[in-house]
Amino acid sequence: MLTEFTARRVVSDTATRTVGCFASAQSVAMYLCAMLLALALCDVQADEGVTLSAQPRLCVIAPGEELCQLQLQLSWTAEHDRNVCLRLAEQTGVLQCWQARRQGDHTVELTRENNISVLLQDAETGQILSQIDIPVIKRDLRDTRRRRRHAWSIFS
Repeated sequence: MLTEFTARRVVSDTATRTVGCFASAQSVAMYLCAMLLALALCDVQADEGVTLSAQPRLCVIAPGEELCQLQLQLSWTAEHDRNVCLRLAEQTGVLQCWQARRQGDHTVELTRENNISVLLQDAETGQILSQIDIPVIKRDLRDTRRRRRHAWSIFS
């Protein structure tokens, strides 16, 4: 009986040490997750309140054309005065900058064959405050009606 009790005690101590080690590793992992979440929230709060919108939200390449042509109307708003610049992602130059403003509008004529990305950046730091993507699609205007009958039908 004493041997059985000692054997259980050894198993019990091993299980306790293992569970204790697992619990401490789990608490360290939870702590790291909490720290990463706090860092992520700091970045979100820095950009909070800045919105960028564009019209139209889509550019369609006309039949027989190779490029999409559009007049893009961009507008942005912020909760407090900011120094910001508006630019296209694939270009190094800026479209327009504003000093100590809460909102702004800009219109630009574009001719593109690929998707368009517009960035709103902080003028001092270059940090991207907001981004909007305008997809460019090619639409083939062939007859797209659904057939009423199967392709193999002799009555179609």
